[in-house]
This record gives sequence, C-alpha cells and structure tokens, in this order.
Amino acid sequence: MAEYKQKENSFTLWKNKFKKDGDKKPDYTGNGIVNGKKKDFSLWINETDKGDRYLNGQFKDEYKKDTPF
Repeated sequence: MAEYKQKENSFTLWKNKFKKDGDKKPDYTGNGIVNGKKKDFSLWINETDKGDRYLNGQFKDEYKKDTPF
C-alpha cells in the first residue's frame, strides 16, 4: 500500500474522540502543510443566536513534545 503524502496548502481533520458535551475542546483536529511548514488545525462547530450553524477554525505551528535529553 502506498504511503499517504500531505499536499502543500492542504489539511486533514478527524473527529475529536476526547471531546465531551460542554467542553471547549475543538470538534475536529488535524494537521496540514502551509507554505512548506507543518501546522496543527482545530475546528469548532458553532451556532448563532438565530440557530444558524457555522464553522470556526485555527491553525498554529506543529506541536513538538519537549524531550529532556
């Protein structure tokens, strides 16, 4: 099976399995590449006072776990 390669200026999102009702955690999380750099993406499903649903998202530099060594 061929290995998947992320394309430039694209992203992939997955449903957040750790979100519970009432959490402020994103509904979807994922990653992508913007201008040649890996980024982490977050997406929330929101609703206006009139009941219209919309999507709100953000991306930031890829999370890198600090290693003590």
